[in-house]
Amino acid sequence: MLSPLAARLAEKNGYKNVRVFHAGMPAWKKAGLPALTTNQFLKKRLGYVVVIDTRGPKAAKAGHIQGAVAMPLDQVISQREQFPLDKKAYLIFYSDGTDIDKLKKVTKQVAGWGYKNVFILDGGYQGWLGAKGPIQKDMVRTKIFYLPRPHPGEITGDEFMNIVNNKPQDKLVLDVRTKAETAGGMLPGAVNIPVDELSERIKELPKDKEIVTHCRTGLRAEMGYNILRNAGYNARFLNDKVAILQDRIFCCFK
Repeated sequence: MLSPLAARLAEKNGYKNVRVFHAGMPAWKKAGLPALTTNQFLKKRLGYVVVIDTRGPKAAKAGHIQGAVAMPLDQVISQREQFPLDKKAYLIFYSDGTDIDKLKKVTKQVAGWGYKNVFILDGGYQGWLGAKGPIQKDMVRTKIFYLPRPHPGEITGDEFMNIVNNKPQDKLVLDVRTKAETAGGMLPGAVNIPVDELSERIKELPKDKEIVTHCRTGLRAEMGYNILRNAGYNARFLNDKVAILQDRIFCCFK
């Protein structure tokens, strides 16, 4: 079951039996249903996210994901005051395996505290070992330390708006929303190529400029960023909300 955008991309790549989950991930999370993340995602973001080893300190001493905090599953809720003030922080929980049934109650409660990015690691610790992810032994952390900072490839809202307002010659803002969305307004100086057309139209973009992608919420902007980086472009993306209403720009709002 795919999002409308992913469904269009799948159909373009020849898949026939494609169905769409119109409500999308926000509705899935709002319903309190568990969301999985991958080893590949976590590998790219180690040091930028909070990783919680729900097996506890004893198991973690024998080996745990690099930088993870050992917090027994039955103690997570009582440690609420440890969790980041930043509700956009990525929180990734893992056990020995995927163990959705064991972890979903706690992740639902943590998401209920207002956190937007709460995930269970697909495959758990054993899957991480199989993927040859970095591990540590003995040095077990039991307290969360989180320093908010942009993830790899992200641009801050302040820098993004500085580019929008000053239009430096070595930058290009790429709007990856649909034509229907851009009919309501675009950022001045931005170029529009919908993300599901980007691979086919990528040669329309200059390689001598840094390209900064944006959409409405940040999800498609990151997809566009990955397409550009894989094609050898210098790119970043805005992982935040942008709206253009009555020719006024609203960026990075909650």
